[in-house]
Amino acid sequence: MSEQTHNEAGFTLVEVLISMFIFALLTAGTMTALTQSLRGKASLDTSMEALNELNAARAILRSDMSTLTLRPSRDELGGVNPYVLTTDGEALLSFMRRGTQNPSGLEQRGDLERVEYHFEDGAFIRRSYVHENPAQEAASFDRVLLDDLQDAKLYAVVYQFNALSKIEGLRLEPSSTQALKPNAIMIEITDELGDVTEHLFEIGV
Repeated sequence: MSEQTHNEAGFTLVEVLISMFIFALLTAGTMTALTQSLRGKASLDTSMEALNELNAARAILRSDMSTLTLRPSRDELGGVNPYVLTTDGEALLSFMRRGTQNPSGLEQRGDLERVEYHFEDGAFIRRSYVHENPAQEAASFDRVLLDDLQDAKLYAVVYQFNALSKIEGLRLEPSSTQALKPNAIMIEITDELGDVTEHLFEIGV
């Protein structure tokens, strides 16, 4: 009788260990790629959100600057407040704009609006008032345009002799000469990372 050797089917311990090692490497690589992909998507979403906020703020600023009107107002006591545009007060910018709607005529007022821009606690804020003339108890509405900022500065811009001049602390009065009237408003924004961007808006007056 001849002896027959039957080989049993299966893997050796060494083969199993090698397979597990390869599987662990593939799993680690896949998890790393997935984690990087998720982080990249989160970073992209954050950047897109910041860009959308900046575009919305620019649209509001552009609308305000294009409808700015050179008109004096009255103070809390009824006296004439001669300036119509200033960057040297408590607010970064204070001015009057036209074209404000009065839905259904709920209030007896015209189409003028008094607007201020402030930088408070890292936020760039647009403050509008119910009536164009200041009052001791005038209702105001704040809208945060940008937040998480390190700083926000505002300059009046004048084009003279083919050059651009930035003026800080401008007070424009109705009696000002044309040469002193700014052509644009520039806002300098420093974001949370310390990056500085300048945004220029022409004045429609």
